Amino acid sequence: MSDSVSLVVRMADGTRKAAISLPPTLTVGQVLQSAQQRWNLPSNADYAARLERTGEQLDSSATLSSVGIESDDVVEVYPILEAG
Repeated sequence: MSDSVSLVVRMADGTRKAAISLPPTLTVGQVLQSAQQRWNLPSNADYAARLERTGEQLDSSATLSSVGIESDDVVEVYPILEAG
């Protein structure tokens, strides 16, 4: 297994985008938390991630390797909206 995986993390609306290299043992939740902090996203919202290649929503407690992240994949971050 490689020491890192290169991927692109972007907001679903296209406003922010970053090409990064991360250890495959990092969880999806850690990636979301980092994106939320670095991009100064509202802290009163919850966020989810979707793997663009498959269209699958990623489990935030799963590691990047266990969800099948491959080199140069695109992970979209989007807010979880609650209907009222």
